[in-house]
Amino acid sequence: MKICLLNNLYKPYNRGGAEKVVQAIITKKQGEGHEVILISTKPENPNLKENKDCKTYYLKSNFYNLNKKSIFIRFFWHINNILSFKNYNAISKILKNEKPDLVITHNLMGIGIRAAQAIKKNQIPNHHFLHDIQLLHPSGLIMYGHESKINSLPAKIYQAISRSIIGSPKLIISPSRWLLNEHLIRGFFKNSNHKIKKLDDILQLALSSTKQVENNVNGKKLNKKLLFIGQMEQHKGILFLINAFKDKASAEMTLSIAGDGSKLDEAKTLANNDKRITFFGRLESEALKQLFAESDILIMPSTCYENYPAVILEAKNAGLKIVASNIGGIPEMIDNQDSLFIPENANDLFKKINQI
Repeated sequence: MKICLLNNLYKPYNRGGAEKVVQAIITKKQGEGHEVILISTKPENPNLKENKDCKTYYLKSNFYNLNKKSIFIRFFWHINNILSFKNYNAISKILKNEKPDLVITHNLMGIGIRAAQAIKKNQIPNHHFLHDIQLLHPSGLIMYGHESKINSLPAKIYQAISRSIIGSPKLIISPSRWLLNEHLIRGFFKNSNHKIKKLDDILQLALSSTKQVENNVNGKKLNKKLLFIGQMEQHKGILFLINAFKDKASAEMTLSIAGDGSKLDEAKTLANNDKRITFFGRLESEALKQLFAESDILIMPSTCYENYPAVILEAKNAGLKIVASNIGGIPEMIDNQDSLFIPENANDLFKKINQI
């Protein structure tokens, strides 16, 4: 079988968990003997080599650098993302030439929602994998304390357009019940089959690289080495975490921070050379594995509604405890050994850390 995957980003332009899932699916399907092709995007002026995981078509897009653009430019960019005839025609041509037996769509922001229409035009079965709320709001984010924006009049107009364009793919896959329900209650995918598929099985190979490593001192876990892995962005809670750590953490606690993003410089300034806080930047798999082994607790302080963060699975597999925001699909991942805290509440965060 020939399978085509669509996702707005892929290495070397990858950023988050969706790209890890796509990479894992490519590896799994190839291992099962299927031929896999990928359609993704790249910046207008790329300076990195393209991936060799499978045959890949990169469509030029400003999506990769969209967060650097003004609100005015982003507004018109989103209109083009919905209506883009250019990408619709490009995808339709690729599908016509490649003739895949199945198309699995992921994040379409940057590729264009009309990719779904190109798939339907070519009469190819379509499975759609949900990662966030980008079909419900152009930002792709619901922020804690601002939940009403997803039900605002502009959001409802946007939802009506995206709902009409994407239609009802044959199968809708979601890692969390929360994310699927957010779409279903707004009238999406009325004629689609639905499936909750946890990421544990999909990410088996990636998780095996972070298998549990014992980190004991005199046979007793210290639980004082905190770890944050993620994008250095406001919605990931990194600035909140640094402020909370400086105010509430005991003298012997440390905080390791891995990742990059637009708030990295601000985060370093906020840390103010606190010797307990170490920035590692963006790390590859082997370096991350070592950082997991040297840590006790993963902190997931998101201030946005997350779906099913892959980093929690990686941390669990490495033997770390988890303290995460009680938001979105995260509670579906947490067991009795871990803790949830009230988002943006420093007192509750460190209460849960100290209880562990």
